[in-house]
Amino acid sequence: MLKRLIAVMAVLAMVAGVAFGQASFGGQLQIGTNLLKGDNGENSDVTMGGIGFHEAKMLVTFGDDKGGGKLVFVASNPDGTAYAHLVGTSASGKNINLQTWGFLFWRPIQQFRMQVGVNADGDFGIAQISGWGFTGEAKNSVGSMNEYENWGMQWWPLYVWQSGSRPGNAFYPGTGDAPNVNFQFFPIYGLTATLVLPIDGGQSLHVQDQISDFHLSVKYNIEEVGMASFSFIGRGGLGYGGADKYGEKAASAGDIYASFYLTALEGMVAELGLNYNLPWKNTSGQENGGYMGIGAGFSLNSGGPFTFKARVNATIGGKDEGVDRTTLIYANVLPCYKITNNLWAFFYAGISVETAWANYSGSRIGWFVNPYIWVRASEGLRFWSGIQLYQDGREAGKFGAMVNSPLMWRVPFGFNFYF
Repeated sequence: MLKRLIAVMAVLAMVAGVAFGQASFGGQLQIGTNLLKGDNGENSDVTMGGIGFHEAKMLVTFGDDKGGGKLVFVASNPDGTAYAHLVGTSASGKNINLQTWGFLFWRPIQQFRMQVGVNADGDFGIAQISGWGFTGEAKNSVGSMNEYENWGMQWWPLYVWQSGSRPGNAFYPGTGDAPNVNFQFFPIYGLTATLVLPIDGGQSLHVQDQISDFHLSVKYNIEEVGMASFSFIGRGGLGYGGADKYGEKAASAGDIYASFYLTALEGMVAELGLNYNLPWKNTSGQENGGYMGIGAGFSLNSGGPFTFKARVNATIGGKDEGVDRTTLIYANVLPCYKITNNLWAFFYAGISVETAWANYSGSRIGWFVNPYIWVRASEGLRFWSGIQLYQDGREAGKFGAMVNSPLMWRVPFGFNFYF
């Protein structure tokens, strides 16, 4: 079935290449499983996850620096617990996801570029250390703990670092997978200003709808020093007298972001980010929003076999329907030792603290320890495996509870193949 799927995607990519000319092709296939999985709770049992493919991707890039684009075909198994089926459902009742996205761009002069479509690769995001690249392909190959909702590998405090716009993420996340039209301006060397107007699924909407959801991002690269940025994401509250785009409920005007990425020190880079959600009142007069996100990332690479990364993010203040929001603090470390050019060892670890909120009287503390390895098995093949121990501060089966969280563990392994 996978061979047929890849063949179909390859044919589609070749057709696109003929149509657009000057095309280059690439792709990847990810397959993995939980070799063993269990916990120390009552009536616990050791299980083995089913082997299934996580994602198959084919991409076509075309054009030149004056104009062109990208076309991507993606097939993914949302739960990763069984063989996926193009027709019908998997054994767990989940359909395979088939997605196609792409964009076209035009740069008539060096000072201006425009683009329309979907760019789900996070090209406009600001985080240089704390984002997707912190663990990179390890999360896609099930080796590391995962901040995305797939494979059952996720751990709740990692959600703030999703590439999407999670509340309290200190760094501007970019456009994600939202369809949009964007305009970029390059007035002087090092300065880039980007205006993004989201578009909803091909629908023609009132101009006020688009304006209330706009993104504006300005960044300035200071040679041999770093990059400063300032961004804004509209949340709908700028339209219809403070209501959302459909006029049905009140909404925040938006989120303000500011960050700095430091590159001036040899062998080390660091970043600091701030996010502030503009407060608003709902139709009942209850206060909402007004929280602040503070984040930092650090990466050390002296050129030897040892590297080290760390990141921290805190969400403080604000209200939800008049009730004080919980304070959230997340921190991760990721040392790596390159044993050989083809064998790397990682030690991923993290902790989270969530203060009491609403009707819950206690704080919630979670942690994980996740050593894993990366092996270059061949020119295109990568192997990942590790051990994951974690306790997420929730009682099993009772979301929001603060006590009796079991110690959970698993031993995953997976492959990536790039072509």
